[in-house]
Amino acid sequence: MIRNYLKTAYRSLLKNKGFTILNVLGLSIGLATCLLIVFYVVDELSYDRYNTKADRIYRLTLDAQLNGHGGLFATSEGPLLSAIKGTFPEIEKSVRMVDAAGLFISPSKYYFKKGVQNIQETNVVYTEPGLFDIFTLPMIDGSPSTALNDPHSAVITESTARKYFNKVNVVGQTLTLNDTSTYKITGVIKDLPSQSHFNYDFFLSFSTLPESRVQGWGYSGVHNYVLLKPGSDIKKLETQIAAIEIKHSFSAAAWTTNGNHFRMILKPLLDIHLKDDSQYSLSKNGSMEYVYIFSVIAIFILLIACVNFMNLSTARSSNRAKEVGVRKVLGSARKYLIAQFLTESILVTLVSTIIAVVLAFALLPLFNQMADKQLAFTIHSLSWLVPSLIIIVLVIGFLAGSYPAFFLSAFQPIDVLKGKISTGFKGGFLRSFVVVFQFSISIFLIIGTLIIYNQLNYIHNKSLGFDRSQVLVIKNTTSLGKNAQILTQELKQLPGVVNATMSAYTPTGSDRLKTGLFPHKVIDIKEDLLTEFWSVDENYINTMGIKLVAGRNFSKVMATDSSAIIVNEAFAKKLGEKDPLNKTVYRFSYGLQAFHIVGVIKDFNYESLKDKIEPAVLAYGPDNGAISIRMHSADLTTLMTQVENKWKTFSPNQAFSYSFMDQEFDATYRSEQRIGAIFIAFTALAIAIACLGLFGLAAYAAEQRYKEIGIRKVLGASVSTIVSMLSMDFIKLVLISILIATPLAWWAMQKWLQDFAYRTSIQWYVLAMAGAGAILIAFITISFQSIKAALSNPVNSLKSE
Repeated sequence: MIRNYLKTAYRSLLKNKGFTILNVLGLSIGLATCLLIVFYVVDELSYDRYNTKADRIYRLTLDAQLNGHGGLFATSEGPLLSAIKGTFPEIEKSVRMVDAAGLFISPSKYYFKKGVQNIQETNVVYTEPGLFDIFTLPMIDGSPSTALNDPHSAVITESTARKYFNKVNVVGQTLTLNDTSTYKITGVIKDLPSQSHFNYDFFLSFSTLPESRVQGWGYSGVHNYVLLKPGSDIKKLETQIAAIEIKHSFSAAAWTTNGNHFRMILKPLLDIHLKDDSQYSLSKNGSMEYVYIFSVIAIFILLIACVNFMNLSTARSSNRAKEVGVRKVLGSARKYLIAQFLTESILVTLVSTIIAVVLAFALLPLFNQMADKQLAFTIHSLSWLVPSLIIIVLVIGFLAGSYPAFFLSAFQPIDVLKGKISTGFKGGFLRSFVVVFQFSISIFLIIGTLIIYNQLNYIHNKSLGFDRSQVLVIKNTTSLGKNAQILTQELKQLPGVVNATMSAYTPTGSDRLKTGLFPHKVIDIKEDLLTEFWSVDENYINTMGIKLVAGRNFSKVMATDSSAIIVNEAFAKKLGEKDPLNKTVYRFSYGLQAFHIVGVIKDFNYESLKDKIEPAVLAYGPDNGAISIRMHSADLTTLMTQVENKWKTFSPNQAFSYSFMDQEFDATYRSEQRIGAIFIAFTALAIAIACLGLFGLAAYAAEQRYKEIGIRKVLGASVSTIVSMLSMDFIKLVLISILIATPLAWWAMQKWLQDFAYRTSIQWYVLAMAGAGAILIAFITISFQSIKAALSNPVNSLKSE
């Protein structure tokens, strides 16, 4: 019997090739798209779950507000864990981690020697042996309990061991750091999974760090983690830890006055990647918002594909009413008819699902490139993918076949054979609803795509207060020492170089330094002016193209400029002085320092456009962290070769590492660019699926009105009149879709734009363009079938009457 069902289903599907292809194609594309998004979402949700104790690991996060400055910080103070150790029985284990890049101590850059070559490494962290008690980091070689006990000991990853020694068992070997210090390798661990909120290659012993710098109250650059016992009272523990922190702070009373506050948050490990907005996190986190957005898009696209499949199936099934009547007259029971229709539907769904898996597999590399992921079909993914696909096949197949199976099989044979069963497009409320549903989603995605594109275009073209074009940034110049200044001077002599400056801090770079400045000599924490504090030379402002609005630039010939600063407009406003020139501000850092203001520069965006411009101060002083060169040359390739040759003269064993400032700026918004690209791709797929369904329905409608079209042509109707008649039914549905989707899309994208401090507005013409585009797409899709029907010979449709 089953064999007969399959044979009959195959013949029926083969007989209606056009509708079968449309059904399979639409459902395959929808399922493949949904699969890719599901892989993305599962990957995002799996961060840090490789840790066996993940549900009990928490990071100490500061929520501080002082004099209008503050926010959430992923770091806290170094002695904090020592101060609370043994005080709270809820804390089972604890560990400190300090990202090497955020230490602001020597060495500020990390070069490990391999042969004669110095290789810069950025994934370096200082930490304690407790790391292996809390996090699941399997050790291949060495003892986890003692690996990081001694100063100048190091644990490295498996791939790092192979990189430097071409083997894994390297415990006892040494690595030379910056040609000055030696670290003994005491352990090798497996490479960390990509789904980790930190991903380091070098774990250096915390005890190596100078105690006065990271283990004294006042340095808050330590990532503190605790492993809590089951059932711990999190809120109570947060309050108790905050009290200890406040007790040791510079001015405890300041935190409870003038609207200031200091809170401690125990951030669950599993929330860090997607639900954490803290500054100074160990990696660039994802966004739960985007997980929700993509999940909704996946559901929408799957719904479009499924209802499209069901719509075409139900539309076509009415043509099989006579078949049902004949089968019943010949004695076929209703249950066999139901089984026949469901078999056909499930067969189409099965074929579509197989094609969808192949499509998803083929498109996965491209999707990885767009989403900056490393997704792959693995044994683990198959464990949930296969059961899910089986459920999808059965559910979609049953729903799509339910109408013909249960509705048509209930017809009385005599009514069917007398032609009493009404057919036609106009009577199908469900089909009209589906078209509205499909195009509402498509229009929503079109509007979202246009607004994302406009915002990215706005970011790209906005005046930032500095000129990022044709600025080359040479990195890793710390190792040059005093030669960095000599190299800068020689680079300025090259033809095509307009100017050059030496500083670790650039508007598009990642190095930042915040400090507190005070308006009076007697330090009062209530008057703290938290600001960026960058050491620069006299060429910095001109090289960066920053506008000086008052005062003067730094000068090499003025001895007093060693304590001079130039402030931005935001700092001047915060200071509260109409004329800040020649005013003195103070800084307490290893003693009291006084700085006098010699200039005011126009505000410039040194952070993402999601953030407002905050106070910034340029201090006159040497900093050889990087060299920035402003170029103006028609032959950029030749100039780059000359710059590299100069570099090799001073540092022959170190790779020439550089970037262009406009590329660094674009990298800041890479996640938004990826989202925009993915949105465009998904929108195109949603429209394509909707159009496939519309194409099939238009063909069905034209077929149902075949004789009507013939009569109208005989009576003198023109081709344009018939095309208009066949199209208007669908265009009305698209207009309804526009009315539904436009306000929803406006509201959703308005919420998305709120993340940007500097943003474009949603113009009316964007909404109009999306609506007009949807109408045009729908009309083009329909017109092919409409024109074909209108041009047909009426004799063919009327000769049987």
